[in-house]
This record gives sequence, structure tokens and C-alpha cells, in this order.
Amino acid sequence: MQSINFPLLGNSLVMAITILVHVFFAFVAAGGLIIAFITEWIGYKKNSAHHDRLAEGYITFLTEMMKPGGVLGVLVLVLLISLFPVFIGTLYNVLFWPLLLEVMMFLIMMSATIYYKNKWHASSSKAFHIFIGGIAAFSAVVSALMINAAHAFMLTPGKYLEDPTLANAFFNPTMLASSTHLLIPCVLNAAIFLYIYSYFKARRAVAEDKDYYSWMNGYSGKIFAVGILLQPFSGLSFLYKVNSANNEVFMNIIDGNVSKFFWPMVSLGVIAVTCAIAYLASKKRLRTVLLVGGLAALTAFSFGGYTRERARKPYLIYGLMYMNQAYAADAAKTQPVAVTTDVKGSLNKHGCLSCHKFGGEGGTLGPVLDAQLKKRSKDDLKKILKNP
Repeated sequence: MQSINFPLLGNSLVMAITILVHVFFAFVAAGGLIIAFITEWIGYKKNSAHHDRLAEGYITFLTEMMKPGGVLGVLVLVLLISLFPVFIGTLYNVLFWPLLLEVMMFLIMMSATIYYKNKWHASSSKAFHIFIGGIAAFSAVVSALMINAAHAFMLTPGKYLEDPTLANAFFNPTMLASSTHLLIPCVLNAAIFLYIYSYFKARRAVAEDKDYYSWMNGYSGKIFAVGILLQPFSGLSFLYKVNSANNEVFMNIIDGNVSKFFWPMVSLGVIAVTCAIAYLASKKRLRTVLLVGGLAALTAFSFGGYTRERARKPYLIYGLMYMNQAYAADAAKTQPVAVTTDVKGSLNKHGCLSCHKFGGEGGTLGPVLDAQLKKRSKDDLKKILKNP
């Protein structure tokens, strides 16, 4: 079968752009459902018309926004199957049950969201209506976590390379840290969208709506500003896990090929945090300052997503599959025997093979070193062998 290659941009960049656009829609949808559900609940408890109006308006918007978001999701899947068939087949084989759960949660989210919107004023019980909103928000979160588990696996497969089980693939080293680092931006993207919308509406609204949009701007601004202050902590936690799981990927992020994307992201993050602090600390909310911080944060998210995507290159799945969809194990078989023999001799000389296995020989007390050694540079190997 003839392979498909996009001219000029290339398959990888086309895939990255499509995914980043889809991710923005997905983040706003997931975060928006969380905000709408919590906001309606607060409005119910406080008997606040503003809260209820905001929640209903956002759900109405989300049901419309999910249409292009769904189309983009289908496009992502079509491109993956068409451009990277071996990769997508491998990923689905490894994480079949989590990805199947993601599809089920997505369908529940769509159904619950439509019911949630259509029954806003027709439901006989407000508590039950809020419960349906909770189901929509919960299913969105679970769906996002399942996708994130696959994304984290691609970057840090961890023990799966030595012991290929579903548990090792799903609970990979960065799964939990990256999940937190994912959920906060979901809420942030949804909040900043509300903030930008209300920022301009408050300036042009008629007298009877001016108070509502001013309240909406302050409400969404607080959510966004506090989230911005939390995001660096989740980011540092994620980087720490990446470093402990795979130092080569970590160094590639901070001082390698993708550092030119990472450090601008950090700079934009500093601007966003500074604006958030200024906004929260001021007696008169500095709306324009937070707007600048919001735009910086949105740009930083794009840089961050691209950094994470490029950090594992030349692998599609680190240590398992290259960008050309060739399995690393198959590529290793084509290496000259002298290289393997030389490495094996050095390992044997330093006593490594008494506990570890390499090239089918050695002990069984420690992890198999074939996949581990592929993650290390030549300089790293020399240092390890000189000072185990």
C-alpha cells in the first residue's frame, strides 16, 4: 500500500497542528462542564440567579462547540489511522480497555450534556438536574484521563518495556503527574474563554445586563487567576517525574532540541503568573492586566503541548517505536554484532550481568538492560560503567 505524505509541512507537523486545535476544543469542553456543574450547584445553594444564568449559558455554548470539536476528533482519528497505522494499532493493542472506556465516557458525556441543556427548565427536580450535570462533568474528566494515560505512556512507558502488561502501560511513571497537569489547564481554558467573553460584553452591555457581565468577569477571573498560580506546581511535579523516569527526555526538554519551545513557554508562564498575582492583589481588579495574562497563558499552553510532543523524538513511543513506525527491537537486530559484543563485554567486566540480563545473557535479579541502555547516550554509558 502506498504511504501518504503531506507536502511542505510533513505528516508529523500536520498531525501536531490538528491535535493541538482539537485539544483546545476538548479542554474548553471538559473544563466548561466542570465550571457549569459547580456554578449551577453554587447557584442552587445560594439561590443566585447570576450563577444559574452563567451555567445555563455556558452549557448552551458548549453543546454548539462540541460539534466542531467532535469533527476535529474524528479528523484526528482518521489522520492517525491513515498516516500512522502501525502506531495506532500498537497503541490500541497496548491500551485497549482504557481507550474503550474513553469512548464509552465520551458517549455518556455527550448524552448527559444534551439532556442537561434541554432539561434546564423542564426538570422536575433541580437536584436531579445538577446530578446529571455532575455525570457530564465526571465522564468528561474520565475521558480526558484515559487519553492522557496513552499520551503519558508514549513519553514514559517505564516498566512496560521490560514487563509488557496493561497495568505497567497505564500506570506509567508520569501518568498521575501529567493528569493533574492536564485537568488544571482544562479549567483554565474554560475560565479564560469566559473571562475574555465577559470582558468585552461588560463594556458594551445594556444597563440591565451590565451588572451580570461585570459579575461574570470577576467570577471567571478569580477562577482563572487562582488556576494560573496552581499550574506551575503541577508543571514542576510533571517535570520531576519525567526526570526520574527518563533523564534523556528531561534534558532534551530543558537543554536539547525542544528547549527553544520550553523556555518561551516558561517566560510566558511567568508573565501569566505575574498578571494573576497583580489581579488578585489589587483592590480594584486589573481586568486588562489579567486579559494580557490570559493571552500569555493560552500561548504558553500551545508551546507546552508542542514541547511535550517533540520531547520523545525520534520515538513515537519512547524506546518502543520510532517515528517511521519501526519497532526499536527490530531496529536493534540490524546493529553490528561487534557493538553488542563490546557492550556485553563491558557489562560482564564490571559485574553487571551477575544481576542483569543483556542480549539474552546474565542474571535475573535486576531489570533487563537491553531497553534501558537504548535510553542512554554514549557518554552516559561510559560514566555508568566507570562508576556503577
